Amino acid sequence: MGLLGLLHDHPLHRARQIRWVVPVVGLLLVAGLATLAVQYRVSDQAVSTEFFRAHKTISHTGELLRRGSVIGALVLLAVVSAITLWAFRLTHRIVRPVHTLHRGIDALVAGDLGVRVELHGQDEFHEVGAALNRLVDEFATTLTRVHVLVDRIVAQTASATGARRDQASESEIAALVGELDATMEFFRLEPRRTIREDGD
Repeated sequence: MGLLGLLHDHPLHRARQIRWVVPVVGLLLVAGLATLAVQYRVSDQAVSTEFFRAHKTISHTGELLRRGSVIGALVLLAVVSAITLWAFRLTHRIVRPVHTLHRGIDALVAGDLGVRVELHGQDEFHEVGAALNRLVDEFATTLTRVHVLVDRIVAQTASATGARRDQASESEIAALVGELDATMEFFRLEPRRTIREDGD
């Protein structure tokens, strides 16, 4: 883990963190340096003859201005560094659960219904993880029922083959097929629709 554990291990999510943090830090740095430059320029112009006369014992007033600007720049650098570390920590707390959810969904796409996600904290991501786990539980329960019904249909069909097929076997197979069809209603094949973040 890079940068004192603030950057995520996965390259895609690490790049996302950097994309979020670097522009903000750059803007802060530019704004701070521009402020220091303007302050130095205005202060330097304000050092006129009267100001110099008021400070006769100070032989290098310009040096004081430069020293003040250097101190200001160091303070700015410390503040920007602190904000950078805080921003990486914040984005890491966002990226880490997103990466875990992403891994869980990838496992589901591959057909692994044994996967469950566990997220730390009680934020919105924890709720999403719990919802994903409920979804997997429902899929697994429904799929188990489907397998049991298919096995029963196969067994009933095998025992009622040929001339031994009677009315009771036919009705039991029909009942099992009806139960299977009702179970498969869980997976409704609706027309495709998209749920957008903006609510449209």
